[in-house]
Amino acid sequence: MTTDVQTRHFEEFAEVLLRCNHLYHPSNDSIALRNAVESRRQIEIFDYSRAADAFMRAFGMRNSLKCLQALTSLRATVHKYRRVCDLGCGSGAFSLAFAYLAGNPELQLHGLDISEHQLSLARELISAAGLPGRFQFEQRNLPAPIGYLPDLTISSYWFCENEHVIADAELFSLMAGREMLVVDYEKIIDRIATCLPKGFHILGRHSGHVEIPPALADFVAQERASVYGIHIGRATVETGK
Repeated sequence: MTTDVQTRHFEEFAEVLLRCNHLYHPSNDSIALRNAVESRRQIEIFDYSRAADAFMRAFGMRNSLKCLQALTSLRATVHKYRRVCDLGCGSGAFSLAFAYLAGNPELQLHGLDISEHQLSLARELISAAGLPGRFQFEQRNLPAPIGYLPDLTISSYWFCENEHVIADAELFSLMAGREMLVVDYEKIIDRIATCLPKGFHILGRHSGHVEIPPALADFVAQERASVYGIHIGRATVETGK
């Protein structure tokens, strides 16, 4: 993807995010949460049952932009995935970025998360964005069988809170589709690459920076953000699933 095309995607995606600005507008709680996280500079585990709204306002736009950056590494193939599962979808950051870039009316995107509060935000976000596709967000205590084999599983910052799945080949296989794209902390991406179970292979790794569009500066409160991702495929896929 050329630099000009990528810049255009981020500018257009900024317009989508601004359509959802009522969900992202900073609050006292979100500002306090962001300041606390940035002062600690460590992998964070959040209590989403209490802080879902504050977390979305503090980090939702930034995380969506990171996911969009990682998705650009798929180039034109992003349009080929019809059945997509967002694992630990939270408030829908990755779902939103994928739906925007895919632009596919045939998309069937299934988001799974344990927090009903987060899921309600994801439903509202996708509705406000008005992107093409069919979307379903379901409460699920993960890790657990998805129930079908997606063309692609996407996941942002779920594995950092469920590191035990990385080293468990059976659980990892339950979570993965035919392919998987993970966005997470660099340490987590490194561990996934090192512990990848038999039957999976790395299709690509991505690292870089997101330049925050000026129109989103008041929401994101920084000019750039680092992003790390890994794209994984199954070496073999059983038929009939």
